[in-house]
Amino acid sequence: MNTQFKSICVAFVLAAAPLTAQAVPITYDIGPGNAPGFSGSWLHAGTNQMGNSGYYANGIKASLSGVLTLDMDNLASASGSMFAVGDFGLGNDSWTFNVTGGSAGTETFVGGVTDLLSIDYTLSAAGSGYSTMGTFYFATVDFNNNLADGGPNLITDDILFLWGNNWVNTNGAEDSTAFTNIIGNTALGLDLYGEAQSVPEPGVLALLAMGLVGIGVRRRIARS
Repeated sequence: MNTQFKSICVAFVLAAAPLTAQAVPITYDIGPGNAPGFSGSWLHAGTNQMGNSGYYANGIKASLSGVLTLDMDNLASASGSMFAVGDFGLGNDSWTFNVTGGSAGTETFVGGVTDLLSIDYTLSAAGSGYSTMGTFYFATVDFNNNLADGGPNLITDDILFLWGNNWVNTNGAEDSTAFTNIIGNTALGLDLYGEAQSVPEPGVLALLAMGLVGIGVRRRIARS
């Protein structure tokens, strides 16, 4: 192999090496689920308390579909856009649910657990023109007791199961009452089932790029 070609390839490998170690955001397709306790992705009214836990299951609900992008090393970059048609307590309409950021804080929930993550959102209706914004919080609680899927709340590189409310459950039902009556907001729940979109690994992309550059360099050397 030509010495010049060898040198160029080695230099490119060294330059591309950091790409293989970088974490990348994962985009999940949000939609119907197929797991214990999961029948889909929903926006729902937060009116049906689960036992004395302070967490709220589905009231009236509207099915969600769209995408959510998360980088667990940089949750502030969370983004996504989802759509729903129906009534989850704010009127029957066509809804757009946009994710505008996120965080992993140290909020305290019922039972002393903390938050897995929170996501900031805007919510708007096409017909009525209603719009609002807020934050959904997802506690480190396995609601399904490890039945097959690991249970919500769970995020992996392949799949996510999330159940949350748009207020922090510190004292259970008291928090929902304060949120709706004192703060004046609408208590909502958010259920998300997502499967990661298939994308090439960074290392694969680096090798592919290296191969293409190598071919080009070799042709150039052959011409000279």
